[in-house]
Amino acid sequence: MSLLQRLLVFGVVAMAVGLVARVASHDYGDALTKSILFFEGQRSGKLPLTQRMTWRKDSALRDGFEIGVDLVGGYYDAGDNVKFNFPMAFSITMLAWSVLEFGQSMGSDLQHALEAIQWGTDYFLKATSIPGFVFAQVGDPNGDHNCWERPEDMDTPRTPYAVSKKFPGSEVSAEIAAALAASSMVFRSINREYSARLLKRARMVFEFADTYRGSYNDSLGPWVCPFYCDYSGYEDELLWGATWLFRATKAPYYWNYVLDNINNLEKSSSYAEFGWDAKHAGINILVSKLIKSQTPSVINADKFVCSLLPNSPTASVSYTPVAL
Repeated sequence: MSLLQRLLVFGVVAMAVGLVARVASHDYGDALTKSILFFEGQRSGKLPLTQRMTWRKDSALRDGFEIGVDLVGGYYDAGDNVKFNFPMAFSITMLAWSVLEFGQSMGSDLQHALEAIQWGTDYFLKATSIPGFVFAQVGDPNGDHNCWERPEDMDTPRTPYAVSKKFPGSEVSAEIAAALAASSMVFRSINREYSARLLKRARMVFEFADTYRGSYNDSLGPWVCPFYCDYSGYEDELLWGATWLFRATKAPYYWNYVLDNINNLEKSSSYAEFGWDAKHAGINILVSKLIKSQTPSVINADKFVCSLLPNSPTASVSYTPVAL
């Protein structure tokens, strides 16, 4: 899990815990503020005037130009200068979900969170702008990892990698669809035109992911593995994307898709798996908010929550000791 992913998971868990318990010796609000600020340090492209990390400058301003596609923008993966779109999309999905659930508690950080989301969605609109193709990555990770340098100074290859009908990548495509759908809900009351654009693209990208099924491990393996191989299969991303599209559209098609495929997820996964690769617990949490009966999804969602509570008999995580 990259530092960016760890910050996101920390942010969601800490926000939830922070709302029910305040610990004087730990400033969780400051930690969450910094977790959002971290996104600004990872920005790629032409930086805006609102950039708070002023020691960062413009970088990678010609991404995609060698093949005639504008892929400028987005985020570098934590610790290197590659744009890995699979975990990046998960980051945007999670940040959008955080704003949907806790935006009213973010205070002045809400605006920064919205800017962080749009920095990602603007890039994903570019990465999905050619029908039949979804760009999955920018930058040669092997060359990048062989030379540690500032993005402002990098001279390593900025090779774009894409999945297509012939060489599918359902996991990266469906995760981008989830990010766009979740973000469309965030911007619905702020910028309806932009929200509608995100949702329209989410529908298109999800259809592509579902129609042309396959893992990007098979088509882009030498460049995405072992960095962000898909180890859990792409079926969870398809369910994750369909669930977010149902939340965003209320269209019966997406709900029926979830109901028709959710049992396959339950047979092949642990209820506690959740991260950029395995979306199982997140799917169960989302579905449990839509179903009131005791289905496997609801039961597994409860198990997941109980596994996080410190005093639960089924607790499976450790917390940093509190200094009193």
